[in-house]
Amino acid sequence: MLAADTLWIGVFVALLGLRGATTSAYWSAAFFITLFTACSMVYGRLAYTVSEAGLTVRTFAAERHFSFDDILRVDVLPTLLGTSYAVRTRLGYLRFSSLLGGHERLCNLIVRRAGLL
Repeated sequence: MLAADTLWIGVFVALLGLRGATTSAYWSAAFFITLFTACSMVYGRLAYTVSEAGLTVRTFAAERHFSFDDILRVDVLPTLLGTSYAVRTRLGYLRFSSLLGGHERLCNLIVRRAGLL
């Protein structure tokens, strides 16, 4: 995300040096800078932590803790964009996808520690 953000900042700076660049080109570059900055903020805060006490999920807006005793099952679903993981708990559910680095290891840790084998 940061690489894409940096690329669009470079495009915006390059547009500043071009004569005849249209207003819509500036708006387009500004849109992508805003988009990738927001995505970087969200993904920069996202964390899944597996400890002896359970699973802690940190998102942009909240932090939730799930005891391994509360985890009921893990559904692994193939999708068009990769694999989606749905973790069902007594407190609700959480999801993550194969876009998350280490997703297979995370799934294996959750299944093993929750005793779902």
